[in-house]
Amino acid sequence: MKKKALFFDYDGTLISDETHTIPKSARKVLNKLKDKEYLLFLNTGRTKAILDPIISELDFDGQILGCGSYIEYHDKVLYDVDVDKQLYEAIIQKVAACHVDAFFEGTHALYMTHGIQSPRLLNLLERYHDANMVMKSVDDLEDDFVKMFVSYQDLDKEQEFHDFIIQNFEYIDRGQHCAELILKGHSKATGIQFIMDKLNIDIENCYVFGDSNNDLAMFRFVENSALLGNANEHLHEEVMHVCSDVDHDGLMEAVNAFQLL
Repeated sequence: MKKKALFFDYDGTLISDETHTIPKSARKVLNKLKDKEYLLFLNTGRTKAILDPIISELDFDGQILGCGSYIEYHDKVLYDVDVDKQLYEAIIQKVAACHVDAFFEGTHALYMTHGIQSPRLLNLLERYHDANMVMKSVDDLEDDFVKMFVSYQDLDKEQEFHDFIIQNFEYIDRGQHCAELILKGHSKATGIQFIMDKLNIDIENCYVFGDSNNDLAMFRFVENSALLGNANEHLHEEVMHVCSDVDHDGLMEAVNAFQLL
């Protein structure tokens, strides 16, 4: 029997956006899938520094983090890349000049700009603080940076920063004048391709589960795709199945749609 590999986004797919917990139904699904000896991978935009500790309770075979920039399989690091250090100063200066609230996300720490005003970023900081994640000032950013999350204080500067940053980063609009910035040449899809090549898995035996814009690359790459939650209507045409959200047994619904159990 050929290996089947299942790739799961985290936020909004495994963990509830409302309660910030993993519903019992989602845990039950993952355990059943593991019993069937499928290969299970976390495929998230989060970098290692901001992974919830609860992830360790889930029995994944591997992790694709930072949208394909860091890959582990059975606790062995297979791929790891950082932003070129020669770009650091120019990026930090542009962030300041355009009045951008920014997270610089790495493997070992999250670095942040001063005077963050964005309610969205402040809410994330509260969650990260409660989870005892390592957070530092952008002044301490010397290495270990692969990804950004930004919010604009000055909307008149949004286009200027966009045009600057897309020289080196993929730009994913996350709504509310926020964006996720991923190192060019990387995505959740490239992470899947890496695993397919490494483990000799056919694409027709891959399945992906996500809920938002940063899952678009893997939705378009893998035909066996499921969208959890109905709010992102523009993504409906990108997937094979549209299911309920994770709070309403959406993961079980998606797995059953593929007849995996």
